[in-house]
Amino acid sequence: MGKHTDQRDRTLLLARILQEETDDKHPLPLADLVTRLARYGVAAERKSIYRDMAALRKHGLDVTFRAGAGGGWYVGRRDFSSGELRAIIDAVSVYRWLPEEQRKALLDKLAALAPRQQREGLRRPVAVRHRSAAHPDEVRTVIDRIHAALQSRKAISFVPVVYDRDKCRVAAGPRRVVTPKGLIWSGEDYHLLAWDHRDRTLRIYRPDRMDEVVNTGMPAQGPETDAGLWTSVPFGLEPARRERIRLRCCKSLAGEVLDQLGEEAVLVPEGENFTVTADVVVGPRFWGWMAAHGDRAAVIAPSWAAKVWQERYGLGQAPLQAQFKAV
Repeated sequence: MGKHTDQRDRTLLLARILQEETDDKHPLPLADLVTRLARYGVAAERKSIYRDMAALRKHGLDVTFRAGAGGGWYVGRRDFSSGELRAIIDAVSVYRWLPEEQRKALLDKLAALAPRQQREGLRRPVAVRHRSAAHPDEVRTVIDRIHAALQSRKAISFVPVVYDRDKCRVAAGPRRVVTPKGLIWSGEDYHLLAWDHRDRTLRIYRPDRMDEVVNTGMPAQGPETDAGLWTSVPFGLEPARRERIRLRCCKSLAGEVLDQLGEEAVLVPEGENFTVTADVVVGPRFWGWMAAHGDRAAVIAPSWAAKVWQERYGLGQAPLQAQFKAV
C-alpha cells in the first residue's frame, strides 16, 4: 500500500511543481524535478517520472518536453493564458463592488494560477475610488437576488432608499414589486431594467438604492425586452429620448468625440472643423457634455435640438471660422 501511496503522491507533486514553476521559458530538467521531489520526501527514478508525465498528459495536463541545452519539462497550454489572466486581474482591480480585503485575496488567487515567474508582472496596482455610499457586500447580495429572479422568471419586491444629510439610508417610498428584465452596467454602476407591476411600465432602478430585496415567487410580468437596447447609445439609459444628432465640432475635439460616440462614428472634415452624426440620448448628460465644450461644439440638427442649443447657450449657427476659435 505504501508504494502505491508514494506513486500517487509523486504524480500529484509533479503536477503541482510543473504548474507553479514552469512555462515554455522556464522548463525544469529531470535532475531538478528529482531534487524538488526529494524536498517533499518523495524518491523518484527517471523511468517513474516518465510514467508520471504520460499519466498527466492522459488526464489533460499539457506536459511538454524540450530537448537540448536549457531544455526540460514544462506546462504548455493552461486554462488561462497570461494575457487572459492579465485581463481578468485588471477587471477585478477596477471593480469597485469588492471590499479591499476581498479584492486582495481574489487577486492573490488569480495570480497563483500562473507560474511563479509571471506572478509579479500580473499584479499591476490600480487606484480605485469607491464612490458609492452603499457597502459592496450589500450591493452584491441584491445583485445575487436579482439574478436568481431572472433565472427563475419571478418577481421581486424592494424598498427604494435615498440618503439623508446624515448619510443614513431612508425609505424613499412604499415597497415596489417589479419583474427584473436585465442587469445593465453603465457609468461604473449596476442598473436594473425591470417591469414595474404598479405603473405597468419598464423602469430603471439602481441596485445600490434598493433595500430589503425579496424574491416574491410571483410569476414574471411585462413584455420581453432586450436590455442591450438601453445601452446601445451614449449619454443615458432612456430609449424614449434617443435621437439622431448632427454636431459641428472643432478639430481638437476629435478624440473626445470618438471616446463618447465610439470608433464607428464618422468624422467628416469641414475646413478647420468636422461634423459627426450619431444616435444619442438627448438628456441632461448630453447637454452637460456639450456645455462643457463651450464654443468648440454645436448642435446643427435636428432643428429642434439646434434651437434648444442656441436658446440655452446663446450659440447660433454662425460661419465656422467665427463660431469656433482656431486651434
